[in-house]
Amino acid sequence: MIAGLAWTVSALALVAMCWGLLTAVLDKPPGKAQLLYAAGLELVVVVQSVIALVRLGTGFRPVELATTIGYLVGIVVLVPVAWFWANSERTRFSGVVLAIAAAAVAAMTFRLLVLWVPR
Repeated sequence: MIAGLAWTVSALALVAMCWGLLTAVLDKPPGKAQLLYAAGLELVVVVQSVIALVRLGTGFRPVELATTIGYLVGIVVLVPVAWFWANSERTRFSGVVLAIAAAAVAAMTFRLLVLWVPR
């Protein structure tokens, strides 16, 4: 895992979280810009996970291999599920769904940074 990329993912996720909460507080559904931002976040998350999985495939072993693989796979699923939910149910709570997914992405990325220590 590239630490700079992981910090970028975390920062982007925290911005998405704040944006989702702001739209909920303003009682508005997520707009196209917010949904595009979430899609961009997903793209960066996928790049991070692919790089990490390639490193695992080439022999790198973190402290907890199974947990790391679970986080790498799980983190890729969160944003698309929230995105489809927010796009299909256009209410203020869709912003909350995006915010929760983004917060989970940030938390999982921070955890991956902790796990990404060689044995």
